[in-house]
Amino acid sequence: MDLSLVVSLAYLTFMDKHASNTTTLPEIEGLLRRFQFREVLSDDTSSKTIWLLGVIGASSAGDDVEEPVVAGYNAAIVVLERMAFSPQAIALDRHASSALLKSVLLSTGECNDIYAWATGEASVAVLKPDLRVALTYPATQKHIDKHCRQLRKWVSESPELYARITKPFIDSQPVSRIQWVYNILSKQVEAEHIVFEDPDPENGFVILPDLKWDAANSDNMYLVAIVHRRDLQSLRDLTSTNLPLLNNLRLKAAVAAQKYGVLPDQLRLYIHYQPSYYHLHVHITNVLLEGKGMLAGRAHLLDSIIDNIANIASDYYQQSTTPYVLGSSDELWSHWTAHS
Repeated sequence: MDLSLVVSLAYLTFMDKHASNTTTLPEIEGLLRRFQFREVLSDDTSSKTIWLLGVIGASSAGDDVEEPVVAGYNAAIVVLERMAFSPQAIALDRHASSALLKSVLLSTGECNDIYAWATGEASVAVLKPDLRVALTYPATQKHIDKHCRQLRKWVSESPELYARITKPFIDSQPVSRIQWVYNILSKQVEAEHIVFEDPDPENGFVILPDLKWDAANSDNMYLVAIVHRRDLQSLRDLTSTNLPLLNNLRLKAAVAAQKYGVLPDQLRLYIHYQPSYYHLHVHITNVLLEGKGMLAGRAHLLDSIIDNIANIASDYYQQSTTPYVLGSSDELWSHWTAHS
């Protein structure tokens, strides 16, 4: 039998070119039906995720006319991610768990002594939602480049190179690229998803689930804290004057995580450099969660950041050489190539 998939859309939002509000489930389903596949941008076997590039056609019946992909207009990126099993759901419904195994139709298998393994298909009536879908539409060229397979290189950014290459690049980014951040901070969108807010304009922030998390399995808890201040673009801007903000965030992140039953000593807080967008934000995850975003060369632990500024130098991140990994499709790659 064919394996049909139920789409879990409990926390899926996107920015439509005609509106800035969180869309409704029927609208999302309508867009997905109009999605016309063009190519696989990339895939990740460890997270069982695939990124697809296509266009949102005029109608679901428009597949006969192949529209060209136009970034910022009709281009769309669909992310398909296999969801993890829920130990809680399996433990609560033993009948469903037994039915799951009985529904499996095996296609290949092997045995060796006491060990056996096989592949097959299972009924969605037992699995329930097993696929998470994320949609970016209209997708810009930056969105497309971010998810393409690409070469990578290690960059060692000295203060001089930051001032000469990276800082001008950051300052050249149009404000429109982070308008969605301002929409969240002003509660024009996603206000219902905010789990904690400190409204203080200097040391405050909002905390909400990251789009990469389904907001269900606490083992995979992934929150993001977005600061209210608009003058802090990245790790490089942090000094001793920002310690009250960083310490406040460290403390309040534990409060937000309690909503999902995650204890303070189960939290990993970190800042990306380079970040995916230049407005200071902190990632808050369960220590059980592992992923590429936590690798050396990108993630900087908040505790270490606070310690470096408080105990080594107040301007530590203005004076230090900071290494990171760049992808060949990253806009910053071309700036480094041109100046090195």
